[in-house]
Amino acid sequence: MDTEDEALQLLDRAESLRCACDLDLLLFFARHPHAFLGSESLARLLGHDLNETAESLETLLNAGLITRKQTLAHAARLYVFIAGPAHRDWLPSLLERASTRGGRLSLMQALARRREAPVRRLAVSRQQPDTVTSPQRPSASSAIGRRGERPSPGVAAGPHPVRT
Repeated sequence: MDTEDEALQLLDRAESLRCACDLDLLLFFARHPHAFLGSESLARLLGHDLNETAESLETLLNAGLITRKQTLAHAARLYVFIAGPAHRDWLPSLLERASTRGGRLSLMQALARRREAPVRRLAVSRQQPDTVTSPQRPSASSAIGRRGERPSPGVAAGPHPVRT
């Protein structure tokens, strides 16, 4: 089994991770379990779009991987990494794999492949026509106008000019 397939199996167990930003945020919070930052700062630090970062933060919050606390004094929020019992079957393996460049790359490729899979299946099903038809060549009668007249020399009738 190659490393990308192993990474796919690991990500299948980590159902909540759906994109590179999710993984990057999870790794950031695993390394910095108490982070007092705003969404803009996180997006800038990790090199992701602000909207994508906000969506990924919500994904990790909903999955129970982090908590968020707002203070009245600052716009920044305190994010706390929490690895609960529901994550013990996959989180340590994922963090270990992501600790190396090659492991992180295989996880990123697996995430991309997993995201493209439904799109590819949809594209393939749209490409297969219901009936197969071959292109038709214009017949000699297509050069005849509506009233049965031939067009004057040099005037195109259809896709090809008429030669007289």
